[in-house]
Amino acid sequence: MSVRYKTQKIRMKSSKAYGKYYGRPVSLGHISTEKLAQEVAHSSSVTKADILAVLAELSHAMKAHLQNSMTVDLDGIGSFRVGFCSTPTDDEKSFTVGNIKRFQIYYAPEAKFVANGKTSSKGRRKGTFVKTLLDGITAEALEKSKKVK
Repeated sequence: MSVRYKTQKIRMKSSKAYGKYYGRPVSLGHISTEKLAQEVAHSSSVTKADILAVLAELSHAMKAHLQNSMTVDLDGIGSFRVGFCSTPTDDEKSFTVGNIKRFQIYYAPEAKFVANGKTSSKGRRKGTFVKTLLDGITAEALEKSKKVK
């Protein structure tokens, strides 16, 4: 399986790359929790209903832990934590909860170290970190006739 991409011309005249082309990933659609549960059920001994129940409870448990200022680590997927944007104050005592403007979720994909068999001059292993969900990924051009939803 490959990530599809299309090319797009840079039209911003102030850009150094004006008139050149770059690749842009294309989504071929969305997959619902229901369909994911069905796929997982087909490759395991657990029913779709059981998986949906687990995913619903996972959502509730993650929400509770995130709202309690914890980082949630999901093996093979990554970690989630709460962040926020705030307005600055002149001194520490002036900062209040009212300075917090919006909350957001930060996601960090799980990565594993893949050694290349070499060592540095300090004796450390050399290699790269590969995001688990992207391990083995490839890309291919989107066929011009395919419509994107």
